[in-house]
Amino acid sequence: MSSVLSGTQLSDGMRSVFVELLVHGPLSRAEAARRLDLSPSALTKLTKPLLESGFLLRQPVGDRGALGRPSQPLAVDPSRAALIGIKLTEDELFAVRTDLRAETQSELRRPLASHDVDDIVTCIREVVRELNGPGTAAAVVGISLAGTASGGDPVVPTSPFLGWRNVPLGNLVAEATGIPTVVENDVRALTAAQQWFGAGVGRSSFALVTVGAGLGCGLVIGDRLVRGAGRGTGLVGHMAIHDSGPLCEMGHRGCARAYASSAAIRRAVSGILDRPELTFEACLALAAEGQPAARRIFEDAGRALGQVVATVANITGLELVILSGEAVAMYDVCADAFDAALAAHTHWTSTPVDVVIKPFTFNEWARGAAVIALQHRILGSGA
Repeated sequence: MSSVLSGTQLSDGMRSVFVELLVHGPLSRAEAARRLDLSPSALTKLTKPLLESGFLLRQPVGDRGALGRPSQPLAVDPSRAALIGIKLTEDELFAVRTDLRAETQSELRRPLASHDVDDIVTCIREVVRELNGPGTAAAVVGISLAGTASGGDPVVPTSPFLGWRNVPLGNLVAEATGIPTVVENDVRALTAAQQWFGAGVGRSSFALVTVGAGLGCGLVIGDRLVRGAGRGTGLVGHMAIHDSGPLCEMGHRGCARAYASSAAIRRAVSGILDRPELTFEACLALAAEGQPAARRIFEDAGRALGQVVATVANITGLELVILSGEAVAMYDVCADAFDAALAAHTHWTSTPVDVVIKPFTFNEWARGAAVIALQHRILGSGA
């Protein structure tokens, strides 16, 4: 397996040590050994090549341990390699360059001139060149988009917003940039960022639920990012909410998407107020100001979203749900309805799930693409 740790061939044990220190470090040798269930000598053997190659650093000595020996923490050197993450939307490209801990170093955005594959690959190539600049080239490029992409496969089977089918995007970008490239579903990529560097750190099982143009769900169960057969997991958008509810654009009556997507909310508010010019943001502002019809529609959306979250939690038994997406700001006006639905639909034997609201930016999705690419380069297809 080609490693993101250039020049360092990783054994399974070295991968485990590196990831533990990357996500949870700095850690003392004793703490790292305890967390990984290793003997001190085994930990020393595994960390030696990583220290020699500069991917691990010895931190300043901390407090002395019980036997009087100094405790010298180990940490990953985040500057040792750079990553580039790209998020493709229907009409724009968002990109970031990060270090190994996904801290953003630079960012940019570009409009997409078309959905033609060659045009988008050219745009990506130019963006990668600009983000690399005169310094060290990134070790890997990650690309996230709405669709059935999965990081172990360079082909995008479907991407509805871009109108793509069976596009070998990973190979095309790798050829254009000369950099290994990973392509992944955008919700799974964002979930990976939360798993390693966000609200999911330290949680064995959690979900990321996104609300925007559609609804998505990424899952981490037993410390593993879940991928299903046919690259499909977390397909919650058409979950049935009410059999006499509104129709979504696919003709499903009363599904979650028909209630809670930004497009459905905008259609409902603009239609009932006879104001076709309203944007989703304008509808949200009306609801926040207390406009009765807008408020009711957002409360219906909140109830649908609460039911989705409860159902996901009931099925998986997870500890945490992170709520994000480009329409997540609506939580401010429908929190009571969301909370009531979450409580009503949570199984009576279950402990109520923790819910964290994650403010949304497209650059955060691009950062997720960088993280999922890093996971694949370190862990391979089992990431």
